[in-house]
Amino acid sequence: MLYLSSGYVGDRRRPLYAVRPGANGDITLAEGQTSNEWIAWSYPQAAPYNPSTLVYEGRLYVLYDGGFLACFNAGNGEIIYERTRIPEARNFTASPWADNGKIFCLNEDGETYVIKPGDALEVLRINALGADEIFMASPAIAGDCLLIRGSARLYCIRNQS
Repeated sequence: MLYLSSGYVGDRRRPLYAVRPGANGDITLAEGQTSNEWIAWSYPQAAPYNPSTLVYEGRLYVLYDGGFLACFNAGNGEIIYERTRIPEARNFTASPWADNGKIFCLNEDGETYVIKPGDALEVLRINALGADEIFMASPAIAGDCLLIRGSARLYCIRNQS
């Protein structure tokens, strides 16, 4: 499945689509439709503005700029939980990532929210870089390193064991 999302701060339309492989030509949904032969499911107002969506363990997670997270069944689009406030979180620009049974969401203040995948939003912990800078870039994984770029520094985090 190919997952597409598009959002713009000044537009109420923020579509989220799950497209089946092999589609070609015009696959546009007819007025009022949420699926067709090639679009498995869609929501007209579910996409984020900045962060990319994340598919992990059969679920599609949508991290919204203002500190909310939503979760959908990646296969059929069923809503597992709607936009839910991440406690004490705000201002996300970077895309979330997942590893080792956890989802990570880095906010603009350099705080990474570690979230348990599942049917309800559960924050396991918050890891703060404690720096006096802003974090807007999505982290990158290179080998055994997690690279996080702030406005003033580049961080390399890795397990040394």
